[in-house]
Amino acid sequence: MDSSTINKISQLKIALEKVDGFSAEFGLRIQNIVNEHKTNGGHLEYAYVEHFHKEIVGLSKLFQYLLKDDFNQKYVFFAVRASFEVIFYLEYVLRLAKEDSKKVLELLSRDMAQIGSAIDAAIPPKEEHDMHKTLKAVGVVNKILKTDFDLAKVKSNTKVFPSIKDLCDKSSLNLKDQRDSSMYHIYVLYSESNHLRLGNQHAITDDVDLLTCWALEYFLEIYIKFYQQLIDTKIFPEKYTSDLMAIKQSIGMSW
Repeated sequence: MDSSTINKISQLKIALEKVDGFSAEFGLRIQNIVNEHKTNGGHLEYAYVEHFHKEIVGLSKLFQYLLKDDFNQKYVFFAVRASFEVIFYLEYVLRLAKEDSKKVLELLSRDMAQIGSAIDAAIPPKEEHDMHKTLKAVGVVNKILKTDFDLAKVKSNTKVFPSIKDLCDKSSLNLKDQRDSSMYHIYVLYSESNHLRLGNQHAITDDVDLLTCWALEYFLEIYIKFYQQLIDTKIFPEKYTSDLMAIKQSIGMSW
């Protein structure tokens, strides 16, 4: 057991708790924007931001829970993989919002319709169900705004977001100096198809702490960059930039 790795993990855990504290305050700002949109419109993308924020916070709680038990540490890669998806989906939504708010409406409509189709395929609800009424209303709004959304073309297996590979290839983000396809290789490393292999590797290796440290470093970087993306939209007060920078400096992160 390498004492330097143990010390690094302890340092990263403290930083993770600091980001949790930052997240709690930042989450109130997100909720304010969501409430403002419900009243006055203007930020439809925050329907996704609100959801993604809850996901990344939940993944942080899961990661910290798994770290408490030596046996459960072999499952931390799940949180890393899921956090990859959250941060790239967020980047995609923010890009659409910057290009044209109608594209966000189209994405959200397709997302809702896909969920509706999946429910229909599993347990067909009655035609007068509120879900169908809502989707029909969504279809009308899209027609009025002349988006490319077509309710009739959305099926239970329709892909709402581009693949993670496509998102990585087009991303302006980097992780540990890795970009484009290199980031996708990291995602694949932690992906579902490798879960059994990663679990077995934890079981037989003497470097469990090192594997955990790498996973924690990736997760923490993604967690911080989730908020950095939102701060870069210039909607939030400047103080959040300073607060996030202080956390990064406390663990020697220069990105």
